[in-house]
Amino acid sequence: MHPFARSLVVAAVGLIVAGGLVALALLTRESSLSEFAVLGAGLVGMALGGYLFVQGWLWSQRSWHAGFSGRAVAIAIAGGLGAVMAGVAAAGVVVLVLTFYAG
Repeated sequence: MHPFARSLVVAAVGLIVAGGLVALALLTRESSLSEFAVLGAGLVGMALGGYLFVQGWLWSQRSWHAGFSGRAVAIAIAGGLGAVMAGVAAAGVVVLVLTFYAG
């Protein structure tokens, strides 16, 4: 399997898992399970973003050294979007936990 396709599959599965955990958190009536589900979804999102960033970095370097400068920049931008996704997941978890569970 091509590394780009593998990263897409990993991203899709990770987002499905994180979405399922968020749905579990919203639909359950037990607050402790809901809080752990939100934290789990955030951890999955952060791990997924970190994985995509690292893969983007590696493949950007390989493309650059092979002489494909335009492709390397595009891959680096995609990896940066993975890092942004990790930050958004972390911020979302903090906002949800402080809004619904702190206090």
